Amino acid sequence: MSSDLDFRTLTQSPTRREFLQTTLAGLGGLAATTAATTAHATPLSRPRKKLIGWGSDVAYPEKVQNNIRKIEELPLDGIILSNFTGKRNGKEFTFDWECFGRQAYLRKHLAPMISTLANIKFRRFTDNFLRFNVQPGDFDWFDSFDAPLQNAALWAGVAREVGARGLKFDVEDYKERLFVYSKQKHAKTKSFDEYASQIRLRGRQMMEAIQSRFPDIVMLLSLAHSYVNRTPMARNKLAELGSYGLLPAFIDGLVEAAGPKVRLIDGQEQAYGYLEPGDYYRGYHDIKQRALELVPRDLWARYRSKMEAGVAVFANYQLGVYRSKPTSWPAYYMTPEDRLKLFEQNIYHALKSSEEYTWLYSEHMGWWESGHQVPTPRGALQAIHRAREKHNADQPLGFDLTKSIANARATMDAANRKKK
Repeated sequence: MSSDLDFRTLTQSPTRREFLQTTLAGLGGLAATTAATTAHATPLSRPRKKLIGWGSDVAYPEKVQNNIRKIEELPLDGIILSNFTGKRNGKEFTFDWECFGRQAYLRKHLAPMISTLANIKFRRFTDNFLRFNVQPGDFDWFDSFDAPLQNAALWAGVAREVGARGLKFDVEDYKERLFVYSKQKHAKTKSFDEYASQIRLRGRQMMEAIQSRFPDIVMLLSLAHSYVNRTPMARNKLAELGSYGLLPAFIDGLVEAAGPKVRLIDGQEQAYGYLEPGDYYRGYHDIKQRALELVPRDLWARYRSKMEAGVAVFANYQLGVYRSKPTSWPAYYMTPEDRLKLFEQNIYHALKSSEEYTWLYSEHMGWWESGHQVPTPRGALQAIHRAREKHNADQPLGFDLTKSIANARATMDAANRKKK
């Protein structure tokens, strides 16, 4: 991360990598609005809210298998497993970084990893997910799609077999190519609408392959329509967007083909940069209502019935800690005590504003072990406990950070002006 890179506004769509390399100040900087939390209160018939962990200390299957009793002490309901190593023709590969490409894999190529996953003895964690990533993306949407479909069906079947709740379908386009119209192989001869139609077909096929092996799967998406719709009037300029202009078409296909038991969750990765309660309730509204601006009218009813609101929380950002000094993050300018309150506040409101799933992402932090580049700040786990206890008991948060956040932003802005 470079702390002196340019400010990025909400009108752009940074990848997770860019998000970590640039300031997040703007993402949390929307003016707070009065949000009635009771408008999104969870009815008694709704599932209990779940907090799912994802980070380097809970991602590697072998590590989780060997340390599961300690990991299950964390105040979570499950984890996202990733980094699935395998071997094909004597060459090692990482499945979740090779699954969405030209190479089709067989169960035998991943047999030891599948065995490891099956032998993780979860007791308390009920909602665990396997990552499936849209990488390497080394094909054109009009090329054969057989390999990604085979890999998706394989991994959905494995998820069901090992007792996972579903897939963390990471649709982040790390190479910024798959969902950018201008970078498509036939962009000069095929229109944007032709590509959108083809990609919607691929989404349908992908969903059909997945649910053929796991009919009641939960698909926790990193991004969906609401992410793209942060760009003002996005519906009028999808073909010109430098990233994700074609993503809505792919999600449309998933929605269109999803069976009656399939659940789709907009994981709202843009929530990484939320700082205030109002951000979370606007995010809920963005998923449930405003995102319809990018959904074809013929899919409105299905979108409303299938797409649920999830939320992401980026622990490093809330706690103001990273490998380098995050001088463009407001929390960096808060006291340690207020950072912990900010972390508690935002987990509390993430749970309040989600329909079931909130996922807690961290980088280089050690939640349950030492030796990581960014040791977990003392009190962070207790902040998670407090947020969950207050939420579950339907209690108020009990404090207001409006002034502290405003002061942190002002201090940050002044410090960054001096650097210029």
